[in-house]
Amino acid sequence: MPIRRLALAAIAAGLPAMAAAQGVPAYEPPVPVGPPVRDGEVLQRAKKADTGFGTQADTVSAFTQAYMGRGKPKLALYWNRQLSEALTDWYSDTRVLNSSTNNSNMSGEFNLNQSGNSQNTMEIQRRVQDQRRGQFSESFEWEFQDAFLAPFLEAGATIIDRGAMMRFTGADMPSDSEKTIEVRGLQGKVDYLMEVLVAPNWKSSTGYELRLRILDIKTGAIVAMVNSKNLKEWNPEKPILVTETGFVDPRDAEDEDETFGPQGEDKFRATGTGFQQRRKPPKLPKIAQNLAYNTMNGLMRQWK
Repeated sequence: MPIRRLALAAIAAGLPAMAAAQGVPAYEPPVPVGPPVRDGEVLQRAKKADTGFGTQADTVSAFTQAYMGRGKPKLALYWNRQLSEALTDWYSDTRVLNSSTNNSNMSGEFNLNQSGNSQNTMEIQRRVQDQRRGQFSESFEWEFQDAFLAPFLEAGATIIDRGAMMRFTGADMPSDSEKTIEVRGLQGKVDYLMEVLVAPNWKSSTGYELRLRILDIKTGAIVAMVNSKNLKEWNPEKPILVTETGFVDPRDAEDEDETFGPQGEDKFRATGTGFQQRRKPPKLPKIAQNLAYNTMNGLMRQWK
C-alpha cells in the first residue's frame, strides 16, 4: 500500500512537466471575485475622460508672463453686475405741468388788454435701479468668485474690489453721485474691468449660462468676450444613437438637440434592471475656473 501511494505522488509531481512539454498552459487559479454590487451603488470607469475642466497650470504660467510683460495692469471684477450707461442716479418718467393765465386791463388815455400764461413743471424722480442682478444665492456667488479669482491670484494679478474702490474714491470727492464716484474710481484705480454675468437657461445642463466681458477703462473698448454657450467645453460631441432602424447622428436630425453645457465624467449606477449611465455637470468651482482660464486666453490674445 505505501508503494502505491508513492507511485501516485510521483505521477502527480510529474504532470506539470509533462503538460509543459506538450504545450498545455499551466493551471492558474481564478481571480477572486469581490462582493456583489448592491442596487444604487455607483461605479466609475477606470479611465476618466478628459472633459476640459481640469487644472491648467500651463495657462496660468503663460498668463503670468504675459501679465508681467504688460506692466501688471489692475483688474476689477463686477460679479453679475453691468457698468451702467446712466449718467445720473435719478430718472423721471413723470412730469406734472401747472399752467396759469393772467389777464390785465389798463384804462386811461390808452385802453390795453394783456393776457399771459405761466407754466410750472414738477417732476417725480425715482432712483436708478442697481445694476446688480440678484438671481442667485450668496453661497453661489462666494463659491464662484473664489474659484474664478484663484487662477488670477495665483498668477500674481492685482484684483480691485468694487466696494473698496467706491468707498476710497468717495472719501476724496465732494460729490454724492454714485455714478460719478464709480467712474472716477475706475479711471483712477483700474485698467481693465471684468464683467461676469450669469443668466438662467433651461437648455443648459447646469441650468444657467455665463458671459464675461472685458473693457479697457482708458478707451472703453471691448477687449474680450467669453460666452460659455460657445465654449468647446460646453459643447461636447453628442454620441451617435442606436435605434431599431440603425444609427442616428444627432447633428443630422431634423429636430436637432439644442441643449448645451458641460458634461461631467461617466458614472454607472447599478439598478435592478442593470447598469444605467449617469452624467452630471462638473462642480461649480471647476466651471468657474474654466471660465477664468478662457478669460486668461482671451486677454493674452489681445496682449500679443
